[in-house]
Amino acid sequence: MASLANKPMLSFPALRGHMGSRDYYVILLPLSQVGRILQVPDGEQLSPEARSQRKIVQSRIPEIASYILDNEEDWLFSSITASFDADENFIESPENPSSGVLQIPLDGRLLVNDGQHRRAAIERALRTDPTLGSQMISVVLFPAENLERNQQMFSDLNRTAQKTSRSLNIMYDHRDPLNEIATALESQVPLLRGRVEKESQSLAVRSAKLITLSSLYDMSREAIGRELTATESRPVLDAFEKSLVDGWLSLTNAIPQWQAIASDGLRPAEARAEFINVHSVFFFAIGGVLHRMLDAADTDAIFDKLHEIDWRRANHEWQGVCMLGPDIITRRQTRQVLREHLLWRVGLRPDKPKPAFSN
Repeated sequence: MASLANKPMLSFPALRGHMGSRDYYVILLPLSQVGRILQVPDGEQLSPEARSQRKIVQSRIPEIASYILDNEEDWLFSSITASFDADENFIESPENPSSGVLQIPLDGRLLVNDGQHRRAAIERALRTDPTLGSQMISVVLFPAENLERNQQMFSDLNRTAQKTSRSLNIMYDHRDPLNEIATALESQVPLLRGRVEKESQSLAVRSAKLITLSSLYDMSREAIGRELTATESRPVLDAFEKSLVDGWLSLTNAIPQWQAIASDGLRPAEARAEFINVHSVFFFAIGGVLHRMLDAADTDAIFDKLHEIDWRRANHEWQGVCMLGPDIITRRQTRQVLREHLLWRVGLRPDKPKPAFSN
């Protein structure tokens, strides 16, 4: 290490480990130092072959920064991964050779391999609230080698990453009050009991579940008519929850197929094969109907009209609304058109809406 003796150094308390054939180090950086010490590789204008990772998506940064600022006491990031392109010196602790002080020459670079959006969001959040600067994030450091190795690192770090389903995010995210309400509906509505899919984003053809938690959330959001915030009072949330439970109970009585499923006379998989009213596009649409019913004078008459509708997929009424040939089409447009069509069918919309598409 004689060549490093007279160089100014960056020093970090660190842990040293081995992964494959390489040493790596884990350090903690104050947020105030993240933008200064960790650099993003140049190359925004380079071809993918000449870069070592994806381009920064600028539109993602405000959302991530807002997450930090909105949850200053409870935000959580995984470690940033970076490479250093200079010879390091690791001074082992006498008590434990895996811990000590990592020294890297001041003229060396620490280039981010994975975490460039987190780095940029941290800088943006600090401009709004500099007091966050004393909080820390962990950084995993590897010796830099070459472009091919950096590209391989990026691929390896992301190849096994799998985004969790929206249903599971709703189950585990306790910051959105509507998540709690949607999750609680299962225990209070007989039709939903044991029939809510909480893991997957969609239902398998033969699934015994009726609805995904994400569809239940969307339906609840439509029925309430607005986003809920963490500042909502408990009485307000309880009132929303009660109205949703009451809506589900009334719909179960009004829709024959739902009633049959609730009494175990019809399996959800069988219902999906024959009817439209057990598909996500319908759950979204009927949520909008429930919302408009809040201002209706005679809700019993509306439920009676729902009871009279022919919900079979074979009913040509659904062509151009939420079906194209034998297929149910689940798009933003068809969800909205089906909602407007149902409002027209029950007398809450004066004019029949235009189809989403034509055959």
